[in-house]
Amino acid sequence: MRIRLRSFVGALAMTLCLSVSADDHSDLPRVMVWTAYGTGAAGYAQAAALGGLLKHEVGSNIRILPGRNDVSRMIPLKTGRADYCLCGIASYFGQEGIFLFNKPDWGPQPIRMVLASQGTQSFGLAAAADTGLKHPHELKGQRVIFIRGADSINMITSAVLAYGGLTWADVRRVDASGTNEAIEALINGHADIMPMSTRTPLMERIAASPRGISWLGMPNNTDEEKAAWRRAQQVIPYYLPQFETRGAGVSEDNPWYGGGYALPILVTNASRSADEVYALTRFVDEHYDEFQNLAPGAEGWELSRQVFDWVMPYHEGAIRYFREAGVWTDAHEAHNQRLLQRQQLMLDAWQVQLAEADQDNFQASWMQRRARVLTEAGFDPGFQR
Repeated sequence: MRIRLRSFVGALAMTLCLSVSADDHSDLPRVMVWTAYGTGAAGYAQAAALGGLLKHEVGSNIRILPGRNDVSRMIPLKTGRADYCLCGIASYFGQEGIFLFNKPDWGPQPIRMVLASQGTQSFGLAAAADTGLKHPHELKGQRVIFIRGADSINMITSAVLAYGGLTWADVRRVDASGTNEAIEALINGHADIMPMSTRTPLMERIAASPRGISWLGMPNNTDEEKAAWRRAQQVIPYYLPQFETRGAGVSEDNPWYGGGYALPILVTNASRSADEVYALTRFVDEHYDEFQNLAPGAEGWELSRQVFDWVMPYHEGAIRYFREAGVWTDAHEAHNQRLLQRQQLMLDAWQVQLAEADQDNFQASWMQRRARVLTEAGFDPGFQR
């Protein structure tokens, strides 16, 4: 069961009675520096909860550097000021060197996953219920919100459109400066569809409005539906089918077949000590029963929820623990090795990009070079629409 952030203080106080055990997590440093979402966000609460457990169980601690946006959370990891980043999907964008990371001073990053909160956030397209829209293939000619400066959210729209066999060229784009403006546009009848998470409390405003809310279904059962999902994943490879029963306009009686991805995601650099990452991964798993009740979304860190054949390679230290726990298979290892090969191709291509690219056309030429290098090596570059 989840508890609110304010309840974390009371729950953590109970751990003060516990003596600091020697345990065998001696490879954990006295202090780890993590970047995370801002105070009040679920990601920050999860980092704070885990830091409290570490301090009172094994004498280690987490110093949290809250970041206001994707880049501010990633910069300390890149520069070595932070050991880990409890990030969103921007960590994947950093690995790929795309969007805000498609700049000469950024480029592909040697990211490694440790763990992630899986299955606690679902993302898709919400329609005003009075439109009667139920499926992405019905969106042709409809008014769809585009949130300026929100790459990860707008890519969800692109993916859902691809699921329905459509692109942005098939719909009427309505620009909004942010989530609140998008919601106002929907409620006031200036737009009909917007991208967001079912768990975002702001979406309750649409559900409670006279227009109501209806999430466009993306089932994954028939051959046709599986082909639709392949189209969506050609746009954003990290997007996975998900069955949701919680959120605005969603319940046990009114579930939604949509999509989602891990949030937040704990990543570090490839150079991080394998012994340290092993000890951290083991600590989280062994203390999961305590951790899951200390912060919203912490239940997603359960070992059984982890997706070992996702889009970013896991750190060798985490893999060592997964093997001990009996959850890492030969197929997972083969997938991870392919991801490492893919990542190295991008890192090498980036060095060529820096040496040869026309600075006036840098971003477009990198996306072309990246796609060409990955395709020639047999990888799907994604982001194709």
